[in-house]
Amino acid sequence: MTKSSFTALSLLTVLAVLLTLTGALFSQFPLEIAFKPLATVFILLIAVANWRQWRDPYSFWIIVGLFFSLVGDVALLWPTHYFLPGLGAFLCTHVAYLFAFTRNVRFPARPGVWLLYLAPVAALYAFLFPVLPAGLKLPVAFYSLFLASMAAQSMGCFLILRTPAARLAAFGTLFFMISDSLLSLDRFRTPIPLAPLLVLFPYYVAQWLVASSTNSS
Repeated sequence: MTKSSFTALSLLTVLAVLLTLTGALFSQFPLEIAFKPLATVFILLIAVANWRQWRDPYSFWIIVGLFFSLVGDVALLWPTHYFLPGLGAFLCTHVAYLFAFTRNVRFPARPGVWLLYLAPVAALYAFLFPVLPAGLKLPVAFYSLFLASMAAQSMGCFLILRTPAARLAAFGTLFFMISDSLLSLDRFRTPIPLAPLLVLFPYYVAQWLVASSTNSS
C-alpha cells in the first residue's frame, strides 16, 4: 500500500482508539460500541491493502486473524454474556497468526523461546485457576497455550529471519500477551486501576504492529 494510505489508516486508528479509551474510562458505552470495532476495522484494512499488493499467504492469515479479532472485540463489548464466544474468537486469531508465523519457519522456531514464553503464561494460569469458573478452566488453558505458542513463534521467526516485518510482528505479539495478561488479572483476580487504558492500549499497539508487518512480508 502507499505510504499516504498507510498514514491515513494509522491516524484513523489512533483517533478511533482514543475515542474507545474515552468511552471506556468515562463510562460512555456508545463510544465504545461505535469505535472499539472501528479501530480494528482500520487495522484490518492495512493488512487487506498489503495483501492485495503482495497476494502472499502470510498477509492472508494475518487478515483472517484480524477478522476474528473484530468478532472478539464485538463479543467482549458485553463480556457478561459473550465472554466465551469472545475468547473463542481470539483463540481463532492466535491460530491464524500461528499459521502466518509458520509460513517461512517451522514450529517451534526456537524451542528455548517457546519455553520462555510458555513459563509465565502457565504461571499466570496456575494463579488464576482457583478463581476461574468451572466452564472456563479448559477453554482458558487452550487459549493460554495458543497465545504463548503464537507469540513465541513470532519472536523465534524474528531471531531467525531478522527482517523488519518479523521485528514488527514479534513485538506486536509481545504486546498482545501483555494486554491479555492484564485483562485476565483484572477480570478474574482483582480490578486493576485504569484497566481499560492498560488493556486496550497495548492491544491496539499489538494489532497495528502485526498488521504493519504485512507491508514487507
